[in-house]
Amino acid sequence: MSRMIPSVFFVFALLGSSLTWSNVEGARETVIKVVDAFRTDIVADKAVLANDPVLLEKRVNSILVNVVDFDDFSKKVMGKYYRRASPEQRSRFANVTKDTLLKTYGRSLLELDADRINVLPLGPQGRGRETKVDVDFQMEAGGKLDISFYMEETKAGNWMLSNVVINNINFGLTFRKQFGVMMQQNKNDIELAISAWRESLAKKS
Repeated sequence: MSRMIPSVFFVFALLGSSLTWSNVEGARETVIKVVDAFRTDIVADKAVLANDPVLLEKRVNSILVNVVDFDDFSKKVMGKYYRRASPEQRSRFANVTKDTLLKTYGRSLLELDADRINVLPLGPQGRGRETKVDVDFQMEAGGKLDISFYMEETKAGNWMLSNVVINNINFGLTFRKQFGVMMQQNKNDIELAISAWRESLAKKS
């Protein structure tokens, strides 16, 4: 009997491990769906979309709307200043961030080689709630983008994108630092900082 107890615990440990891995695989499956949509809805139709920025933005939004919570992303970008912002300011900041990012990164998707986009197998994961999914993107003009999608599972069981690291550049952290600098440059006036944020993103779009 004493030998059976460790064996039972070992079996349950294996079952628990497989269930956890199965859940984590859901993050990779979500990323695969997003990447496939990029390939078929954006890259494959680049000749048309390159001349129709409105349609391009619409296509990108339709792909990301179910995996990106732009309100939550904007909250993370605002950081400690989020609580000081009014509901109207928070909403406006989120809309400006979303609209500009869709335009900016929508155009960058047109430069990808549809035949050389590879979602890698899951590697070792950290102890946090996020699951990292690595993807290799090859550019048509040469060059490579190593992108890590950090996915987080919601209470409803859906996987949402919580952050992106491109060629070792942490975009969530970078944007938060940039907004912090804008707050300092505008004497901690949120309204002025949001306007500066809009102008900064517009220059990149």
